[in-house]
Amino acid sequence: MILQVFKNIGDRLLIADAYARMIAVYSGQLYPEKKAAGSIGGAVNGGTIVLRNGYYERVK
Repeated sequence: MILQVFKNIGDRLLIADAYARMIAVYSGQLYPEKKAAGSIGGAVNGGTIVLRNGYYERVK
């Protein structure tokens, strides 16, 4: 699901914008805020995105 928000390597979003877009991806499901946080956390842990200066950036 993270790749629906960060489509290309080098895409950057503010933290709040990234969460808002991820929540929109999970809208209609149970607990969209928690799923969005889990997806972003998993992507950071997996190395797909990194947090730099208040932005999430896709690196792979």
